Amino acid sequence: MKTLKLKILLRAGIELIRIYCFFRQKKNKERVVAAILIVPAFLLLVPTFTFSLTIIQSFIFQVALVYGALSIFWVVRRHYRLTVVNFSIYLLLLIKVNAPIEGTYNLADSGESLKVLQFNVLADNQKYRGTLDRIKELNPDFISFQEVSWQWAEELEANLSKSHPYYKVVRHPNDHQGIAIFSKYPIIAEVDLWEGTANIHGCIQIAGQEVNFLTMHTRSPTTWIRWNERNEHIDRARQHVQNTPGEFLVLGDFNTVPWDSKLKYFKSGTKLKDSRKRLTPTYPTWNPFIAQIPIDYIFHSEGIGCRSLDSVKITSDHKAIMGTFKIKGV
Repeated sequence: MKTLKLKILLRAGIELIRIYCFFRQKKNKERVVAAILIVPAFLLLVPTFTFSLTIIQSFIFQVALVYGALSIFWVVRRHYRLTVVNFSIYLLLLIKVNAPIEGTYNLADSGESLKVLQFNVLADNQKYRGTLDRIKELNPDFISFQEVSWQWAEELEANLSKSHPYYKVVRHPNDHQGIAIFSKYPIIAEVDLWEGTANIHGCIQIAGQEVNFLTMHTRSPTTWIRWNERNEHIDRARQHVQNTPGEFLVLGDFNTVPWDSKLKYFKSGTKLKDSRKRLTPTYPTWNPFIAQIPIDYIFHSEGIGCRSLDSVKITSDHKAIMGTFKIKGV
């Protein structure tokens, strides 16, 4: 028995010495660290087919910055193999972030211009006066609001109905699911409930032409069930656009990032373009810029050109986004 124990101890000791000698070699250390760095990168680069992956991959841009900083660190420490691995991962992550940000459709300068604002006001936000003053200052032609509580509904109707006389406000038992649109141009609007959330769709009548619109607010995917509901909601929106002829604007808080496979499928299925010309993060505003993610959108069809799109900090936990569009043939 004592002999067996001694053999086990000797073998364990030999293995520890081997491990020690392995890690004493610079090449081997770098190989192990490189393997450790590749594992999370793989999780970030595969398609988002699960709830967990979707949440993790929402922050690819931030992780890419970490890999970029590590690349510089390894250069300074003269670990060139690790530098190559890190920088390769950094480039792949940046490609995944930037690939969905395509050039938007360009149209001639002639025609009617439409200034569009998309804004999640935050149901618990009580800065009504500051919000409405800023919106009046921005002076958009068409506005899409989410998280319109009953109080927000009263404030919006009281303060915007004169400047934007065509509107539709949907009050919802859940304040975070209220939704509204306000327009300077005549609208035809209908309300549908998809996956328990309100959606407003219809058309804007501008200079003798009708432009379809859909404004929506998917559920925040904080659980697996809500992640599925959000995905089904986006699918319903895709089907609605596919089944409705004519030019389209789709606006809202989609609660997902541009590189999410579900949103990429929405774009490819509808042939709509994201108005973004760069990352333009919108949430959460209490984080510094590099810790924010883009989840608010204005999508447009081929007959609508986007001249500009910028984020605007107002009073909510979301930034608003405002774009200027040209309508083909108007």
